[in-house]
Amino acid sequence: MKRLHFTRMGLAVTFFAMFAGAAAAQSLDSKAPTPLAPGENHGTVDNQVGPQYWSFKYRKGPAKIIVHFTSMGLFGNPVNTTIQVVLHAVNGKVIQSRAISSAGQVAELVMPGTFGGPGSAILELRPTGSNLVRAGGDYTVTVSGDGIILAGGGATDGATATAEGGRDRVVGTYAVMVCAPDFDCEGSLSIHFAPNGTVQTTDGHSGTWQLFDPDAMIYTVIIGPDRWSLKLVPGRGLFGTNDLQVVVFQAVRPN
Repeated sequence: MKRLHFTRMGLAVTFFAMFAGAAAAQSLDSKAPTPLAPGENHGTVDNQVGPQYWSFKYRKGPAKIIVHFTSMGLFGNPVNTTIQVVLHAVNGKVIQSRAISSAGQVAELVMPGTFGGPGSAILELRPTGSNLVRAGGDYTVTVSGDGIILAGGGATDGATATAEGGRDRVVGTYAVMVCAPDFDCEGSLSIHFAPNGTVQTTDGHSGTWQLFDPDAMIYTVIIGPDRWSLKLVPGRGLFGTNDLQVVVFQAVRPN
């Protein structure tokens, strides 16, 4: 396999303050990527939401990035899907870009190389294809080698952050994709999940959210007479527990 050379990048040693903690959720913001933790870091990418971003620090030495990707199906049938794995410098310069494809089976991409000096990098998982058809899939990222400096802590495994003072992974803004009868659905409608357990829609409805099953990431959402039992897929949104092909609230990318 061709060995890649990660050239030394003249970057400031100081990066984002977020490197202080272990990864908590998939980031949709290239300016605030999630720091990679030791071991497998899990995620689900969706072309109707867009790229996800991870980050790590490095020093002079060898490194290896391994990505495993399994495409999602359509009505139970495997779909041939390609995602782009892009390694960036923090100044936006592309260091390497490789494609990985899956037709329902686990595909592996290995990117070995050597860093010439200390710095920081951002790893982008970019879905491809038309937004007319939902496509994407599950992936894991493992980064190792003497040249790698990780954030510490355990690898992300999909469990919701429930540590004292921690921010629940559901907190954020979503596009309403399945509109309740009493919502104003004439235009685009968004909903915000606040850290205090409340929700607010852009048409003025309010309600509450509650974590029902931390391991399965199942949430109960109540807005007036409307009640949902939803599964959170970080980086994609909230899905009905009885049909994971239908997104109810879709994650919104930051501006």
